[in-house]
Amino acid sequence: MSIKAAKEDLRGLRANGPASEPLTEFVSLRSREASGSRNPRVALLTPYTGGNLGDAAIQDALIANLRLRLPAVQFAGISLNNDNFVERHGQGAFPLCWSDAPFYAMDSATPANQFREGAISVHPPGQRRFNATLIKRLLRRSPGLVRLLKDSYLLAKHVWGELRHVAAGYRFLRGQDLLIVSGGGQLDEEWGGSWGHPFALFKWAILARMSRVPFAFASVGACKVTSATTKFFLGAALRMARYRSYRDNNSRGIAGSLLRRAARDSVVPDLAFSLRSSDFPAPAGIRSISQGRTVVAISPIAFARTGSWPWTNPALHERYVQQMTQVLSELLKRGYFLVIVVSSLGDDERVIPELLERTDNEAKTRYAQQLHAPRITAWQHLTASLLEADLLIASRLHSVTLGFLTETPTVAISFDPKVDWLMQDVGQTDYLLQIKDFTSDEVIAALSRIETRRAAIVRQITSYRQQCTPAFELQYDVLAGLAVANSNHSN
Repeated sequence: MSIKAAKEDLRGLRANGPASEPLTEFVSLRSREASGSRNPRVALLTPYTGGNLGDAAIQDALIANLRLRLPAVQFAGISLNNDNFVERHGQGAFPLCWSDAPFYAMDSATPANQFREGAISVHPPGQRRFNATLIKRLLRRSPGLVRLLKDSYLLAKHVWGELRHVAAGYRFLRGQDLLIVSGGGQLDEEWGGSWGHPFALFKWAILARMSRVPFAFASVGACKVTSATTKFFLGAALRMARYRSYRDNNSRGIAGSLLRRAARDSVVPDLAFSLRSSDFPAPAGIRSISQGRTVVAISPIAFARTGSWPWTNPALHERYVQQMTQVLSELLKRGYFLVIVVSSLGDDERVIPELLERTDNEAKTRYAQQLHAPRITAWQHLTASLLEADLLIASRLHSVTLGFLTETPTVAISFDPKVDWLMQDVGQTDYLLQIKDFTSDEVIAALSRIETRRAAIVRQITSYRQQCTPAFELQYDVLAGLAVANSNHSN
């Protein structure tokens, strides 16, 4: 779907059922805000811990654009790292889940631990205990009983924890005027399985309904949706939403397979593209150390790496490292200035030494003059580096997105269809490779093609960003209208 078509979809929401309801309440935001109502309160639900810089950019874009419409709005996060959200984005935060599944759990340093304290006691105070020696003998003779008791205890503990989280979540939402699910691959089971984020979305949708707080999906992406349990949770969450939009046509198609009427919802691109030039940081000063060389930014990925990915394939990761090592060596020999950046803190940073240690000796002698690895802890640091890059080689979706945001021509080594979809939307498939079978020669060839057409490619990227603007403006108007209307009704 084109941006023009998305704009028409947003304007025609009134004909689309439940997702159109905000427009019936949306009138003169400024006059309503000045009418004496309390400040609107918006909760932002996102499954990131602070490490994914693309998700961080999305939250900042959403906050900045809603604040243009509602200067007094207050934001709280529902995320996997409360401390990070409060520090970077809002005034408050609440734990997204009680789960402790691999790759889907609250950061151990966050207040979520309050829901894990106080383990259920096997012997409540005042209860008479049986002879411990006799119990141990019985248990040693019945290993099946031991497993049953252990599983029953863990199940009871988990259910109790979920009930406490639900009760506290309900109280938290009662103080909000709007709950927005925004950005990233929210419709996805890969990180944590069906009982990870799909269940969390289902739970929060029910809590929003119980709390009478509007629930909205804004420019979300869809990734892996295969199991019947996931489809049930996500379909139910979509059904309970007052507003829904997706970052691309393919994500909308997946949503449509979960909820038939979702196929009529709007496509509004990734919210990171709604960041304004005034939100950008100053350039990082790379030009001053590049000595006039062409600057190539390289953003590696920990794809299939043991300990860094929900599924592992050591051979596939090793192949990726080998090919990228050859890319680095060849670019250094050709005289380029390389800037090594990351868009996912922690995991992708571990790949950098794997690359640098394997380059040949001739390439290593060029590091001091031709290679720079800036310290990156926020999306602004990454953007500051990309603003001065002539070319970018990236794999993660939001490395590519932030590259296009800074109008940096990009070679994408895609690890997932969502990267393919973005390259298609921006018209850059001539520079799209696949991570499972790409070669270093193909990367170098793609960079060479970009260099011969760089000016035209930049114009193409700029045009895409400009086309996105009307759809963003209309969507932010709808979301602001929901928040104001519910704030007035709550008084």
